[in-house]
Amino acid sequence: MNTLERLRPDPRPLDAEWSAATLESILSDFDPSTVRRGRKGRRSTVIVASILGLGGVAYATGLVPALVSDDLDAISPSEVSNVHEVATFSTGRDGRTRTFEIWRGINERGQSCTSVLEAQGKFGPEFGGYCGDYPTDAWFDRTSESWRGTINDTPPPSTVFVYGEPTLAGVTTVRVLGDGFEHDVQVDQRTGGYAVAVPELGQHISGHFATVEFLDAAGNVVGRSELSEK
Repeated sequence: MNTLERLRPDPRPLDAEWSAATLESILSDFDPSTVRRGRKGRRSTVIVASILGLGGVAYATGLVPALVSDDLDAISPSEVSNVHEVATFSTGRDGRTRTFEIWRGINERGQSCTSVLEAQGKFGPEFGGYCGDYPTDAWFDRTSESWRGTINDTPPPSTVFVYGEPTLAGVTTVRVLGDGFEHDVQVDQRTGGYAVAVPELGQHISGHFATVEFLDAAGNVVGRSELSEK
C-alpha cells in the first residue's frame, strides 16, 4: 500500500470540539521524535508527522484512523480488518485530564486487537493495546505511561480501565463494581461500545477483581461478566 492510499482511510465521525482542541495541541506542541507505543516501549513511526505537512483539515477528516490502522498492523502478526472505534474514556491525576480512544479490529488469526490512542500524551501521541483471544463484551487493560529518566526510575502509576461492546440486545448502561468501587457508564450510541477508568484498583491485582453488569433502559440487569487477572 502506498503513502497516498494510507492517507485515505474511510471517514469516521469525530467529535468536532475535541478534534479541534486536539489538533491545536498537536500542531503547537508536537515533536515527531517522541511518538511512542507505551506498552512495549517502542516508537511508532508512521504518519503522525504528516499531520504537520497536510494541515488542520487532515486531522479532522480521518488521519487518526490511519494512525490507528498503522499501529494495529505493527502489533499484529497478521493483517487486521474491520477496524472501528469502541469508546472514549478519561482519567485524571495531578490536575491533568487525559483522554483515550479505544479502537478494535480482528486479525487473520481471529484475535481481537486493540489500539488505545492518547492523542495528547505527555510527550506527544502515544499508543497502548495488544492482540489476544479475549472477550469483546467486557475486558480490561492499563493505561500506557511514558516518562523521562533512567531504567532505575520508578514509572508513574497506570490506571486500570474496563471496556467492551455489549452483545446482549437492549443494553444502555454498563456497571463495573468490585471491592470499594462502583462505576456506571452509558453505552456510546454512536459506536455501541463503552469504556470506564477504575482508579480505585491498584498497581497489582490478582484473581477476581470486578463484575460487569449490563443494564437495559429500565435499569434491569440483563447479563453479567466477571473479570479476573491471572
